[in-house]
Amino acid sequence: MKISVDAIVMDYDRTVADEALGFKISDDAKRKLRNLRKLRRCKLILATGRRLYDIPDKEAVEIFHAVITENGTICNTEKGRVRRILVEDGWFDKKERLNRLFLKGGLNFHSGEVILAGYREDLERFKRMIHDARMDQEVLIEFNKEGLMVLPAGWNKGRGTKIALEALGGGRLLAIGDDFNDLSLFEAADIKVAVKNAVPELKAKADIVCDKEGGEGVIEIITSLMGG
Repeated sequence: MKISVDAIVMDYDRTVADEALGFKISDDAKRKLRNLRKLRRCKLILATGRRLYDIPDKEAVEIFHAVITENGTICNTEKGRVRRILVEDGWFDKKERLNRLFLKGGLNFHSGEVILAGYREDLERFKRMIHDARMDQEVLIEFNKEGLMVLPAGWNKGRGTKIALEALGGGRLLAIGDDFNDLSLFEAADIKVAVKNAVPELKAKADIVCDKEGGEGVIEIITSLMGG
């Protein structure tokens, strides 16, 4: 099966990066991605909930034209040398208020440059504190395996990817993911791909479900993009 697109966006953890490799990208996948970028002139976008410096494979910023971090709220280009915060400035006062509330409430969380991240087991406590602060309409909670992320309302991987894609010249987009917070990537994409290890909710929305998991599934799709 041959696929024709102008750009491809993919999730990092358990999609292009394999847990068995310490959440790094396999050498084979790196070669395939570099060849795709060179020979097909396909724009490559990485979209992750991680902070840029938390990405275990430091070669990722050299492989991808854009790296969307903190779940769609920051766009990094030029091999990480250019960083653009995408959310409105007004969010940061709200983030600081939430940070104080979560600390006071004894929640286990960490603070990124834009988002706050914790654990799904504490979901009800997060929701209660956000509600008590009357910030329900200003905050979005997204999930990623056992984790959760607190973001400004209206922001997600899909929105960040759309901004990056437009800056890269636009075109037909393919998205690859594995988890709940990749649903917004599917909403932004023309072709939706779930790796074999994806959650059922993502597979149900996919045009293609890979025969293989993680990075091997990504290689499957790259092979199709290269025409075999």
